[in-house]
Amino acid sequence: MNRGLAAVMLCLGLGLTAGAAAANNPDAAAPVKIAHGPVRMPSGVDFGRMQLVNEARLIRVYTQMTGVGDSSDDKLLFSRDVAQKINLTNRQVNRRFMDMILATRRFQVFDDSTTVVREGASQTLDGKLMDITIDGQVVGSTQDIIEIAPYRKARTAVRLSVQLKDVLSGEQLFPAGVSVNGEWGMAQGEGTLLPPSASTSSPDMQVSLANDYQRALDKALTQAVSRIGLVLRPLGRVTFADDRTVSIIGGSRHGFQGGDTLIIFHVDMTQLGERQVIAHTQPLAVAHCDGVGTETSQCDWTLVDTRFHVAVGDYAVLSDRSATGVREE
Repeated sequence: MNRGLAAVMLCLGLGLTAGAAAANNPDAAAPVKIAHGPVRMPSGVDFGRMQLVNEARLIRVYTQMTGVGDSSDDKLLFSRDVAQKINLTNRQVNRRFMDMILATRRFQVFDDSTTVVREGASQTLDGKLMDITIDGQVVGSTQDIIEIAPYRKARTAVRLSVQLKDVLSGEQLFPAGVSVNGEWGMAQGEGTLLPPSASTSSPDMQVSLANDYQRALDKALTQAVSRIGLVLRPLGRVTFADDRTVSIIGGSRHGFQGGDTLIIFHVDMTQLGERQVIAHTQPLAVAHCDGVGTETSQCDWTLVDTRFHVAVGDYAVLSDRSATGVREE
């Protein structure tokens, strides 16, 4: 074999060895393919929450829940005493609502059920400025029994109304409100089964029917949390960008998590009376963020609109995909 061919074979061998080593290295970055084209701008961008980037904190939301098990048009098959027995109360359901919002790891969540909603930009609770108040109200519930011979089965439906208010501006973020429905017993394997001789008034059946209501309500709460996540999104600000990566101020303290996808955008402001408002937003690129720290994140481009240039000072917002995705620990 001549020396030139030997040298080529050696280089190829070393390259293959290095490539195999990189592929087997747990710290090796996965190759990212960058696409080019227009980027869709998501909702959830608000001037007030853009200002939270510098405060390095989560959005503070305060929740309260009313109407659980006692709406005037409820048609339920269990008694209020049974509801109390299994902690199916406004306070307990509000606690469950808070836990669901907390599980997204996007917000600070506080119990506002012992206060009334106060007007004014300086509204506080326990010495902390309130960003958002969330009022949930059960506005209707039904339970009925269907025949599935030789048994009978309970079907439960709960309708939940949610209002979302920006305390600083006084703006309703769901202008017409949001109504979500939770159902339990519509699918196979769901709902209380009653043997032919069983009565809905027996103690065991009463508890089971109340649990059905709780499961239907949990489904409604889950939908409400998803809708809230689409409107309230963490934001960050670009500090560095090159042809493959972008760095932002925005980490876990802001509500970002490893694996998030962000939309990078430019914003133009205008004066409206005595306040500044967003005049125009231009989506620029999409980035995937594996390196999310406490206050900053390192991300890789996945989609870039080559008509525009990303600059220091541009903003980042959580994409629809990450805002609605189920988080895994």
